[in-house]
Formats: sequence, structure tokens, C-alpha cells
Amino acid sequence: MKIKIVQLLLAGLFSMALNAQTEFTTWGNLTGIRVDDQLMEFNTSLVLLNQWGDFRATRKEGQQIDFKRVDDKKIFTYEMNEHFTWADTIQTTGENEATLGLQVMATADTLINGAYFKMELPGEFGKNTQFSVKNPENMTLGDLKAKFGNATYKAPATGVTIEAPTRKLEIAFNMPTELIIQANDSTEEGISLYIKLAAGQLRANEPYKNTLTIQASGDIDTSPAVIKIFPQQEGREFDGVGGNFRLQNPSMDPQVIDYSLENLRVAWSRVEMPWRLWQPDENVDPIAEAKKGNLDPKVKAAMEMAKRLDSLGIPVILAAWFAPDWAIIGERTRGVNLDGSRGNALDQTKKEAIYKSLTSYISYLKEEYGVEAKMFSFNESDLGIDVRQTAEEHNQLIKELGAHFRKNGLNTQFLLGDTADANGWEFTTPASIDPETRPFIGAVSFHSWRGYTDENLIKWRDIANRVELPLFVGEGSIDAGAWRYPQIFEEPTYALDEIEVYMKILNMAQPLSILQWQLTSDYSMMSGGGLFGNTEDELHPTQRFFNLKQLGSTPKGLKSIPITSNKKAITCAAFGDETTGSYAIHMVNKGATRSVKLTGLPQKATEFTLYLTDIDHSFKKMKSVNVKNGVLEFELQGAGYVSLMSN
Repeated sequence: MKIKIVQLLLAGLFSMALNAQTEFTTWGNLTGIRVDDQLMEFNTSLVLLNQWGDFRATRKEGQQIDFKRVDDKKIFTYEMNEHFTWADTIQTTGENEATLGLQVMATADTLINGAYFKMELPGEFGKNTQFSVKNPENMTLGDLKAKFGNATYKAPATGVTIEAPTRKLEIAFNMPTELIIQANDSTEEGISLYIKLAAGQLRANEPYKNTLTIQASGDIDTSPAVIKIFPQQEGREFDGVGGNFRLQNPSMDPQVIDYSLENLRVAWSRVEMPWRLWQPDENVDPIAEAKKGNLDPKVKAAMEMAKRLDSLGIPVILAAWFAPDWAIIGERTRGVNLDGSRGNALDQTKKEAIYKSLTSYISYLKEEYGVEAKMFSFNESDLGIDVRQTAEEHNQLIKELGAHFRKNGLNTQFLLGDTADANGWEFTTPASIDPETRPFIGAVSFHSWRGYTDENLIKWRDIANRVELPLFVGEGSIDAGAWRYPQIFEEPTYALDEIEVYMKILNMAQPLSILQWQLTSDYSMMSGGGLFGNTEDELHPTQRFFNLKQLGSTPKGLKSIPITSNKKAITCAAFGDETTGSYAIHMVNKGATRSVKLTGLPQKATEFTLYLTDIDHSFKKMKSVNVKNGVLEFELQGAGYVSLMSN
């Protein structure tokens, strides 16, 4: 049976008058309320506790999601068990206030221990946190029995105020319901609140509802920040931003591609090789068929895309998703296999035919379209999207197919890795230490969808150093499942989170380029013009586009240099050239507006121009600032992305 939960979030939409904004993840969990640009943090989720005591909570990629806007409301919907949908509707209800309309419903009569709205409090709520619970007028002794895990408190309530020295949360319930408070004695595990929506026997298709109002307040940290660069410690070069151009929507893609290429400096590109369509029949020569005019339209479009990019001086990387049926083991799989794997392994008994087929595509692209691909990879083959390889097979392919390329006059090299996530670095180990493979590797690559911890990013930097080759982020963004709920791409929270991740990657891993997924209508950084059903507005760039444009304005060839900040809310990346005195310093501030002292600047850097992208500014040139005695002082806008470019 299915349990369906719907959450309507009526949250504080940013406005200049109120200067407040409720923030949430792409899967609908609240992360706090931003007041005067500072986030008053907390984390929420919807939790289902079944009759056997098993928990299931909303999490990243843990449920099927739909997201849409209705007027000024934003709605996530999802189904628990097989499907899980929720709605996130954002509506101003106060300067620091969010109102949540909660509903849980079973599609068949079912017994559960409980369905709860859960709130986890951050570290500011420590041992001295005070709770003021507003109870209904009448309670029974049975109401006070705590049978919920390690509950510290359990009773009916109509609201609760939670106050720490620097933070305060006030939560009011429209209808009295059970409140559960869990707190570890040492507070090492923090404090969690559970607000019950339903429990016991749920009748089929009957909605169980409540409405919560959350008010957040606290100290605003506007203390000055100190940021320091180390220009003498030059690292790897940064070419600029790149883009993926995998064509999937013939009616929508052209307008987005045109705008992107006209308005962005695209340093690198990644284009699909539709291998499955290039040679669907093992016994038919694909080049001969193409020369007869029998080139599949999707193959032709991909080759023309590569030619267009190449003609603009943009290097082309090829990536293959689907192999022909004859080249894989077993029936083509869709989704997750019974053993938990994805995709299909290549049939190693047909290696020579596979190598010949792949070589023929790249050769035809070179001979007929004048494009010699710089590098090739199977997309996310560590995960099986959609060719699956082991690390050893990955190494073998690079070594053997690389030799086959050379034998046939191709200089195309390989992306080592091109893994689904930043945590897939072990996949590269055999190839990175094999001296016979090394000559055929052109660069190292990972995708930034998940796993971008400091530890993982340092691993990728180490791998690139080991093979002495550039590092790429082959697919850049933060939520691989967001194509299912594309209106999320227009949210300011998504834009700020995405560019913050890029800052972290640039600083820790030092890639040559981050290739945005995508610069087409898929996961688009544009809106309107029919994209995602928006036919009311003309095609226009979103905040995410201007973030990328601002980052892409970094002069080509500057080298990564270390940068530090004494504020956790500020994430930075810096580039420079000590010889020319050219510098670009990027800062994402997820805290309040504050003054900054930037130190460590060399004598050649005397003046900078400050640019800002946030909810109200689109790569806007704000002002010029002068360096005095190696120090640059300026105001850093809260909840925004600021860049300093030397003049």
C-alpha cells in the first residue's frame, strides 16, 4: 500500500521590504529562514514511521518529486513507499515567518506508528536551550506517556518556543497535536522535534492536515571578515567555464544554445556520441551507410553541434551514453538491475568490433566535419549510465582503444574517470598508475552531482597531479534528479547553492574547467520561451546563468591560488598571474552583508572592479575599489556572489 504525503510550504518570499526568505532543498526540506540575508538555520523533513518501527524520511534523491509554482506558491508533491511527492509553496507571511500546510493521506486503509514533521536544530541550540510549550487546556495522564524512542518530552501542544542565547524559534500549530522533543544529554546529536500529523489506523484517501507557522529570529553576524590570498603559490590554470551540449529537445534546444554561445565565453564543450544510432547493426559499415545519406538525424545533429563548437574555437570532448545492442551483454537494462547495478557491460568477446565502431565515428567526424575530438569517454561508466565498467575494464579500454585510435591516425585521447560523482575517484586508480595507459589519457574528470567533500576534491586534485594532466568537472551542477521538477532551477536558493559548490571545487580541486550541465534546454539556465512549459515569458537568463557568466569572465589562463576566509559563511576561489598582475577573486556569501579586508595582494594589483549577482543583480558592475598598502576593503553583499577583477 502507498502512503501519500503532501507538504505545502507557505514561506517568506524575498522582498526588498521584508528582506527575508525561506530556504529549502531541491527535495523540499526546509533549511532555515533568511533574515537580513543571514540564514537562521534548522533542517526539516517529513518522516513516516511504519507499524514495524522503520523510519523513512524525505532526502536527496530518496523519492519521486514534482515541483511547480501556482501564482506565488511553490509546491512539491511525492509518494512514500513506491512514490513520494511534495509541494513547496512560497508566500510571504511575515518578515521572518514561514507557514507550512501539512497533509498526509494513505491510498488504502493502513496502520502506521506515525507520520511526523521533523525539525532538527543546529548547534546554536545547545545545553542552555529553553523550551516553552503551549499546551491545550485539557490533557490526560495518557497524553504524557513518552513511548517514542528516546523522547525527552512528549505531550499534546498548540505551539512551542525554543530559545538559545543567539537564536529563537516560535512554532504555532493551527490544530493541537502531539509534540515530541528528543535531546541527547550531551547535545552531541543535537535536538530534534517531531510534530505528529497522523498515527494509528489511517483510512483510505482521507487527508490528515495541520498548519504550522514558524518564526525565526536571532543575532545577525555582521562582524568584519578577513580574506587572504597567497599569490606566490600558483597552482593549476583555469580556462573558464564550459558546457554540455547533449541534444535531446529539437524544438527547445536551438534557442538556448544560440543564446548561450552568444552571451557566454565557453572554454570547453562536451557533445554526445550517439553510438547506438551510429551502428545499430554490427554487420553494416556505418561510414558506408553515412556516405549513402543514411546518417541517423540524431547522429547528424550531434556531429553538426560538434562542428559548430569547433568552428568557434571551442575544444570538443565526446561522451557516449548508449552502446548498440550487439555490443552489450544481455538485454538492455533500464533503471536499477536486480543486483543493484545499472547499465550494461560491454561484450568483451566483441572488443575488436567495438573498437572499430567507436573509431569509425571519430574518424568520420574528423574527415567529413573537420572536427578531431580532443577526448572521449563513456559517460559515468563507474555507475552504469549507461555503459557499465569496472576500474580494470576502464583501464583496459583506454589502453587498447587508445592504441587503436593511433593506428588509425586519430589523436583523440581519453577522459580518465568521468565518474558520476566526486566520490568515485577509486575508479581511476588502475589506469592512473599503468604506464602503458598513461600515453592515451588526456585529462581527468568527475561530475559534481554528489560527494563534493573536501576529502574527495583533494583526491581528484591528487589524481590529476599523479598523471600530470588537467582536471575537468565533466558535468557541473548539484541535483541530478532536478529534470523531473525543473522549475526549481529558477529558485535563488538553488542558484546560490550551485555557485557555492563551484567555489569549493575550484579552490580545493583546481579544475581546468567546469562544464555546466547543460547549455541546452535540459537543466536549463534559461527560462521562458516555452522552456518547462513557460510560454508566458520570452526566453531570458536566470540567476544561475549570470552566476556562470560572472565566473566565466575570469581571464583565461590565470592560475588557481590559495585563499582563506575567517567566516564559515563565505566560500572563495581565487586566480592570478604574478607576472602580469592579473587577478580574479570570487566569493559566495551565504551570510549577512559585512565589511571585508582582503589581504595578501601583490604590488601590481592596485585596483579592482566589483561585480555582483544575487536575486536583484545580474552580473552587475557595482564599483571600482582601490588597494591600499596591499589591503582591499569593501562591502560584501549577503546572500550573493561577488567577484573582484583586477583592472
